[in-house]
Amino acid sequence: MATCTASCCFLESILIFSILTVFSAAQNISGFTANLYQRDAFYNPNLSQTELIRRAVARSVWRANMSSSITPNSPTADIIRDTNQFFMKIRLGTPPVEIIALADTGSDLTWTQCLPCTRCFPQRQPLFDTRASSSYGTIQCDPSLPCPPWHGIKCLDGLCRHNIRYADGMRTKGLLSTETLRMDSTAYSTVQIPNYIFGCGMNNEDNVGGIGSGVIGLGAGPESIVTQLGDLSGRKFSYCLMPLDLSGRVSHIHFGDRAAVSGPGTITVPLVPGQRGNFYHVTLEAFTVGRTRIPFTGHSGAVEQGNFIIDSGSTIIRVSRHFYEQIKHVVTTQTHAPVVPDPYQLLELCFRKDQSLQLPSIVANFRGGNVPLKRFNAFVTWESVTCLAFGVTEKFHNTYGSLAQQNFLVGFDQYARRVSFKPFQCSHA
Repeated sequence: MATCTASCCFLESILIFSILTVFSAAQNISGFTANLYQRDAFYNPNLSQTELIRRAVARSVWRANMSSSITPNSPTADIIRDTNQFFMKIRLGTPPVEIIALADTGSDLTWTQCLPCTRCFPQRQPLFDTRASSSYGTIQCDPSLPCPPWHGIKCLDGLCRHNIRYADGMRTKGLLSTETLRMDSTAYSTVQIPNYIFGCGMNNEDNVGGIGSGVIGLGAGPESIVTQLGDLSGRKFSYCLMPLDLSGRVSHIHFGDRAAVSGPGTITVPLVPGQRGNFYHVTLEAFTVGRTRIPFTGHSGAVEQGNFIIDSGSTIIRVSRHFYEQIKHVVTTQTHAPVVPDPYQLLELCFRKDQSLQLPSIVANFRGGNVPLKRFNAFVTWESVTCLAFGVTEKFHNTYGSLAQQNFLVGFDQYARRVSFKPFQCSHA
């Protein structure tokens, strides 16, 4: 088992883009593509659309309360999609071990549960055994050789360690480590990324448990997989989420050259730098409900820069209570139907399901362009009701969740500092 000193680690971090450039040139790689599966359908294909959506919104409510084509030689990895989350399948170690972890645009550090583990939540696959891998390494440190200056990373007993707590209650503590990351290629070969920096979680909490063994960070920080992939990703990725009622429930995530989102109908929104954390912040100026524009103003009375984040880890759109009440009022007055309670007590504004129910259109007015939402982006139907798929957040950021992104190509470009939305039939992505 190899051990990497802090100085060696920093040198590897500096050289990682050069190393990946060599791998990219040698293997003729311009990016990679991963499938997206709806998790509950993957493990239980008999679940109804109502139950899929109910589970998604329930997870999102709990979370908030807690605080186009493939290039011939692109590496590829499966991604299993939960009702409101993506789980990416990669391989770590020598010999390689399959890892399934949450792919999260709101996180940076990749981590997985490891042996020996003092406290681990249940997962479907075996824990990653560091002692069984010949390519595993830890990162040493001392006062003269500090750990990388990343969130949640500290030096303790001569080793760099991570201690990260998430807004939804998940927590991980363990060793900052290096390992060989492997991904399949569409040319039926394997791409190897040496010295990939990740966290080996040995004391972890997850109030949900189940499929995932940790997190794969898709954020904008230096430790995220997008950054560490260097030339393989070009600091770009895009995904396309299919509506839950489509058979197969498979969509894709692209990294690298083929991740660009462009063409007719594309709306490009600037990412706002300098915000707290490494989230993908955008500026939402208003929501337009029918013909009524509802400005999204802050406490100052003006629209605040970077007031929303694009979050793959949340299902519904979440806003402050004040703004939610304005949207709720306008939707109610324009629907002309009696309001009924949500039988699951998850959403606040519901109407009786009826073929004659006329719901108003909703448009997200971003600074950079307007994104019209289809009915399934803004409303959900279960049992005998149709409900507005908006919620309230007071402790966390305003979030633009995965439901609003269904049947859109959504592309992130860190270098150009923009995110793009393009209406698309994701079954064809």
